[in-house]
Amino acid sequence: MKQFEYKIICPLLKREDKLNELGFEGWELVAVFDTCMYLKREFKE
Repeated sequence: MKQFEYKIICPLLKREDKLNELGFEGWELVAVFDTCMYLKREFKE
């Protein structure tokens, strides 16, 4: 079974380069609520 770790970033990052950096680290944006972004990536031991 896959396991995931999560990251919440508040306030919302407005820099595309930072979002790209997180993407290269394996983070996937799954939701935006108010001024927070919720990201997840597969947990690898």
